[in-house]
Amino acid sequence: MAVEQTSTISWYLRMFSYLLMICGLFGLAVGGVVIYGAFADGAATTTGLPLSALVLGVTAAVLGVTAAVANGITIAAGVLGRAASRNPGRAAALRSLALAGVVASVFGLGLCYATGGQLPTSLIFNLLLMAICVVIAGNLGKSAQ
Repeated sequence: MAVEQTSTISWYLRMFSYLLMICGLFGLAVGGVVIYGAFADGAATTTGLPLSALVLGVTAAVLGVTAAVANGITIAAGVLGRAASRNPGRAAALRSLALAGVVASVFGLGLCYATGGQLPTSLIFNLLLMAICVVIAGNLGKSAQ
C-alpha cells in the first residue's frame, strides 16, 4: 500500500510541476512587462513632478523584479518537483525551495501593500501554488520514509 500511495503522490507532483513551470513562465513574462513599463514609459520626463514620477517608476521596477524573482523560484520548483517525482529523496529540497517561493511571494505582496498599490493577482496565485507545493513535498517526504 505504501508503494501505491507514493506513486500516486509522485504522479500528482509530476503534473503539479508542469503547472508550476507554465505558471512561472507566464508570471516571469508579467514581471518583465512591469519592469519594461516602469522604465520605457517616459513618465519622468512628461510629468510636472519628475521626482515623484521617478519614485513611482523605481517602485514599479522593484515590484516587477520581485515578481520576476518569485516566478523564477516557481519555475525552479517545477523543475525540482519533476525530479523529486522520480526520486522522493529530493522532497526536502523541493519543500525548502517552495518555502522560499512562499517568502518571496509574501515579500512582493508586502511591497505592494506598503506602496499603496493593488495586490497583483499573479503574486497571490503564486503564493497559493507555492503553499500547495509545500504540502505536496511534505506528503511525499513522509511517504518516502
